[in-house]
Amino acid sequence: MSTQVNKDVCCPQCGKPVRTKMWTGISADTEPLLRQKVRDETLFDWQCPHCGYQAELVYPCLYHDKNHKFMIYLVPEGNEKSLRKVEVDKRFPQLAGVKKREVASPMELKEKVLIFEAGLDDMGVELVKSGLAGIVEERQHVSVEAGCFCFANTEADRMGFVFFIDGKEEPIKKATRFATYEKAMEISHDCGGEQGDDFVRVDGGAAARVLETYQRT
Repeated sequence: MSTQVNKDVCCPQCGKPVRTKMWTGISADTEPLLRQKVRDETLFDWQCPHCGYQAELVYPCLYHDKNHKFMIYLVPEGNEKSLRKVEVDKRFPQLAGVKKREVASPMELKEKVLIFEAGLDDMGVELVKSGLAGIVEERQHVSVEAGCFCFANTEADRMGFVFFIDGKEEPIKKATRFATYEKAMEISHDCGGEQGDDFVRVDGGAAARVLETYQRT
């Protein structure tokens, strides 16, 4: 079941309070509309009804997909709330085997949803993304600010990513074959890329640590 709270948000432009609905818990199986809002990155869009000011209002939100067996906890940067050390597997044994991740932005939340709905491992995807980002920077002489997984098509044997470039408005699209992902999974398995049964961050930093171990060995 999805949960919501209503809070007053003060508009940064006109200063008037706005009663705002916030979804602190989302059940993807029972709320397809909320799932779609996560996928198109509109769930956290906010607009002041008094002056029309628009902004992205990001707050802690727990996303749960029972069908695909994963949970994602969005903890905005600078927020003190975290689920990292609550030992979920011990306190809630019914959630054993459910992938649990922590992210810091709506874009990361969307990416995890796309990865897990595609039946992929996020560490493997992060390793592929890291390798492709390096290729983009080397061949096009640019600086990649961020990258994001977009799609997986097994019939076409393609995985797609977009990379956001410093100083450019349009991102660069890059695709690779599943053989690259399979190799990434081998590296992950050999170098400690597996995750435990608690909420963890699996991002570029985690992938870099796995690659460092791989290079040493």
